[in-house]
Amino acid sequence: MPISPSGRYNRAVVITLVCYISGHGFGHAVRVTEVLRQLWGRRPDVHVEIRSWLPRSFFDFELHGSFRYTQCRLDVGAVQRDSLSVDPEASLRAYADLIAQREALIAGEVQAMAAVNPAAMLGDIPALAFDIAGRLGLPGIAMANFSWDWIYADYVHDFPSYAYLLDDCRASYAQASVLLRLPLHGDLSVFPRIRDIPLVARTATLTGSDVRTRLGLPPRDRLVLLSFGGIGVDLRVPPDAPRGVTFVVTQSAANRAVPPPCRLIADAEMSAAQVRHQDLVGACDAVMTKPGYGIVSECIANATPIVYTARGRFAEYACLVEGIRTHLPHAFISNDDLYAGRWMPALEAVFAQSRRQPDLATNGAEVAADVILDMLRELAIK
Repeated sequence: MPISPSGRYNRAVVITLVCYISGHGFGHAVRVTEVLRQLWGRRPDVHVEIRSWLPRSFFDFELHGSFRYTQCRLDVGAVQRDSLSVDPEASLRAYADLIAQREALIAGEVQAMAAVNPAAMLGDIPALAFDIAGRLGLPGIAMANFSWDWIYADYVHDFPSYAYLLDDCRASYAQASVLLRLPLHGDLSVFPRIRDIPLVARTATLTGSDVRTRLGLPPRDRLVLLSFGGIGVDLRVPPDAPRGVTFVVTQSAANRAVPPPCRLIADAEMSAAQVRHQDLVGACDAVMTKPGYGIVSECIANATPIVYTARGRFAEYACLVEGIRTHLPHAFISNDDLYAGRWMPALEAVFAQSRRQPDLATNGAEVAADVILDMLRELAIK
């Protein structure tokens, strides 16, 4: 990768970064898109190849730099009936089916990526992405707060015939050049080189009153955002909800029935109003959710209280709950109370707590972008 005598890149050369992004929920993609936004702020000419099984519409909505999207599935995440129910055996079986095709998957990606001549790879966090980077001779940069071998290790206790999947995952992750380890993390010792970075999170740029005006939300009501990921859950607004509380849900979280009289905010409405998801989170008096990295990090970045529920058998849950309890006003609601609409005791408990600014740095996207650019500069010098 040629550079000028000043040490700057030769802009006649196209610099390409490949991003392999897990399709398990939106949290992985949210943090990668934040890093890309910071990267383009520093080097707008970097071209990005996004390889993920999340829908292209998510990336079109979030990104405005130079990227090409290709649907690609290198992991399966956890198999779930809804956002709160994980099936451990089905998760292991699905990953075993994928790993049975590992050589074909890797070979196909190596051929496709060799044609675009990438300079580096960012993976969050399909294990096979690091096999691909290794075969292409690329630096493989991981970014994560958990790894799939750590998640699946809990399931393998009950289904030991799948133990070979852990070895497969770990051998792939061991090829990473560096892990950018996020806060609220689990055991990531499988990665040989680790660099800790701050929280990667989206911060509101609009005031709460501005968000309410743009979206036509009541100016004085307490706003509660229902956020249960792309899978969703079937809920009904509590019959005892007092006047003065408005429940909202975004289109991306509305794959299940939207409980009346909850206000559905469509993606097109958000886009037309120039309101991003983090602006809505910052405008809310509380978020009711199952803990996932994306929504928890966003609540921390915007000091928004959380009412959280159990999310099934997923090892990351304990790490995120610790973060919620440490940094935010919070209350717990059981799955039974959530499904039955008995929400108000938990919400009233959160409303009674003072909002506070969390003591946690949230500039991880900037740090990650700088690390990537530093690695690209080192490659250019070589």
